[in-house]
Amino acid sequence: MKKILIADDHNIVRTGLIFLIKEEFIQAEIDECRNGDCTWEKIRSSAYDLVILDISMPLTDSFALLKNILALRPEQKVLILTMNSEEVYAKNYLQLGAKGFINKEAPPSEIRKAIVNILNNKKYLSPGLKETWTTAALEGRMANPFETLSHREVEIMHHLINGKNVSDIAGILSVHISTISTHKSNIMQKLGVSNIIELSKLAQVFNTRTLS
Repeated sequence: MKKILIADDHNIVRTGLIFLIKEEFIQAEIDECRNGDCTWEKIRSSAYDLVILDISMPLTDSFALLKNILALRPEQKVLILTMNSEEVYAKNYLQLGAKGFINKEAPPSEIRKAIVNILNNKKYLSPGLKETWTTAALEGRMANPFETLSHREVEIMHHLINGKNVSDIAGILSVHISTISTHKSNIMQKLGVSNIIELSKLAQVFNTRTLS
């Protein structure tokens, strides 16, 4: 019997995932969380065949959470399921140890495929992301400018795009405000943008390109 943890702050998403999982694994035992603290406590107390993790839960440092999960349970299978751009974020989470990354707007059949693949000890990349990375490799270039960002910069950029200010992010990540300000400046410089509106538009361009 499979034991799966779904960590997402939206009830409708968790309900939909439970439906998809039960279609494949009728006897699956499924736990639910809506924030990072709950997720971490569940991981500490139980072993799961798969953790399905949203990276946009409130007051959650998703990079730190993933690092902590894999430090405690190095063999833990984690699938990142998010509304955020695969092309912008996937590489960083996969490098940290996630087994797959998929957008919530993907067809149910593709989400089901991701879950099954990872439970069968395979990694998962969406067709769009595979094509993007393959094309970039053949042309000898980076898939996108976001690859110039560090893991921490990607995390901070994620919060900026989602409407958090420097003070908010410092609180979420438990670091000094000046540290976040420095990272923000570096992000803008690396990506060649001057404000959050331009940053959001750039991320949206890559999100649309991957999903199309």
